[in-house]
Amino acid sequence: MNRHSYIRTGGLLAGLLFICLLAPGLSAQEKFRRTPPYPDPLPALVLPAVESEYLGNGLRVVAISRTTNPVFNLMILVQAGESDSPPDLAGLATVTAQLLPRGTVTISPGEVEERLALLGIEYSVEVQADYTLFSFSFLGENLEPALELISLFFVEPAFPSLELSTVKREFYYQLLRRHQDPEAAGYNFFLKRIFSGSGYNPGVLNEELIKNISARDVARFHQRYIRPNNSTIIFNGQISLAEASRQAARNFRRWVPRPVERKTVSRLENRNFDQVCLLDIPGNEVAIIAGNLTGPISSPDYFPLLVLNHLLGGTTGSRLFLNLREIKGLAFYAFSELIFFRENGLYWVRAKTAPAAIAETIAGLNAIMRSLSEDRIEPEELERAKAYLLGNLPLQLQAPENLSQRIALLDLFQLPPDFWSRYFQNIMPVNSDSVREVARKYLAARPLVIIAADATKVLDYLKDFDKIDVYNRKGQFQAVFQKGVLRYENR
Repeated sequence: MNRHSYIRTGGLLAGLLFICLLAPGLSAQEKFRRTPPYPDPLPALVLPAVESEYLGNGLRVVAISRTTNPVFNLMILVQAGESDSPPDLAGLATVTAQLLPRGTVTISPGEVEERLALLGIEYSVEVQADYTLFSFSFLGENLEPALELISLFFVEPAFPSLELSTVKREFYYQLLRRHQDPEAAGYNFFLKRIFSGSGYNPGVLNEELIKNISARDVARFHQRYIRPNNSTIIFNGQISLAEASRQAARNFRRWVPRPVERKTVSRLENRNFDQVCLLDIPGNEVAIIAGNLTGPISSPDYFPLLVLNHLLGGTTGSRLFLNLREIKGLAFYAFSELIFFRENGLYWVRAKTAPAAIAETIAGLNAIMRSLSEDRIEPEELERAKAYLLGNLPLQLQAPENLSQRIALLDLFQLPPDFWSRYFQNIMPVNSDSVREVARKYLAARPLVIIAADATKVLDYLKDFDKIDVYNRKGQFQAVFQKGVLRYENR
């Protein structure tokens, strides 16, 4: 028995000696795991050649020369959007843009549809606060007849009354459905509150105002803003700048320039919002929207902001999703996004939760944002975020229309021509200190918080809040909910 004990003890001593000998190596390995190696140099982001020039009527022509894709993308950017619609006619920019491909002076709406189908043209119209994008994709061999048709939309629009009624009706019901969705309605209300008093409309629309738009209003908007000297046309395919300019000059020579007066847009500052708003949206879903202003895309904060947003809630591997959904089970999802306007930017967080979890979810959002501005970011988490951003951009730019859009917006946002080609060089130097600096600049201030939910189903869970302003689904102030008491006020 003693012999066996001796053998076991001897084995234990030998094992301890072996571990002691390995300890320095284990420590070094653990340190290596905690501190990932600096990544190998990435190959340069090589974009297709981009050249541009102006025609005599002020139209800016951009040629993106590609030889590897038979699909041609033609994009027209007009530097006018919903911020240019009159306040009593919000939605005018969108209705005008939707009407352009629906018939011209010489071609009926039905014939336009036939020619679009015959040429295999797929198109989309996107109207934002500061700009409108028309994107047309087709086979490169159809460039000449496609451009001949597309140019007529801008040179000789007709705005047929029947098509106007159809567009207004479709747009009305689209907005109505959007405003019945808690997240969409909450985001619109969030934008309205963020820009309140600035005189700037970030694209918030009221379906009731759509009814007021007439053909005369549409024609005036077109005459005032949809001008060649306020537009850029991007040829993305197997084409040179000389050929693109020749084609544009031939087809758009009748597009007459006019002076375009740009509204002055104020640059707003990130600030503390001492406000939690409840937007009363009937239904069972609860959406939480929170956010604040940032600098514009031309700000030196842009690239650290990209990394910060990814850490905060850019993907399912980011802090919001992992903490609020995976660890605590408070939210069905939680993400963050960056949005940029001509002179301003903002971050916003969106989360879907249950009534009983609203207070804890909001507390969790605030805690995560606070931790990014106060605590050190671990190198491994930082490098993962940068690696995702570096790998994701080339994937996005594989779609010709995505590349066209990014190139088109350079001039609008006053960015240098090599902004996207230098993307890698600008992401790589971002470090923990620069991310924490922008976090302190933009996340440290209290965000504006919107709870979009049915008031009758959630008020009992909001009694611990000091004060909540209650609004109806149209965004009109109704009451103040303070420490469990609902008080109706006139404002």
